[in-house]
Amino acid sequence: MDRTYRCLTCLEHTLSRGFDTSHLSVTCPVCGSFERFVNESVFEQFRAFEESPPESLEWSTLERGERLMISEAVARRGRSIEAFSIER
Repeated sequence: MDRTYRCLTCLEHTLSRGFDTSHLSVTCPVCGSFERFVNESVFEQFRAFEESPPESLEWSTLERGERLMISEAVARRGRSIEAFSIER
């Protein structure tokens, strides 16, 4: 089964691969950046949290990379959002 990955720079281009990993690093043919292509399941979880931020976290204070790491842990590792806490 092919998996879909999305460019994190332009968010436009997707590509498919026959393996399952959290992300790929390749040059995007649309925007030209050498960037991460994130697994579509992680991106969907990230987008869901962006639209409806988790109440247990101060989502807006997190950097994009932190939000993606949390989304990856929830979408791919089955971690609960309540397992995360923010220490600043």
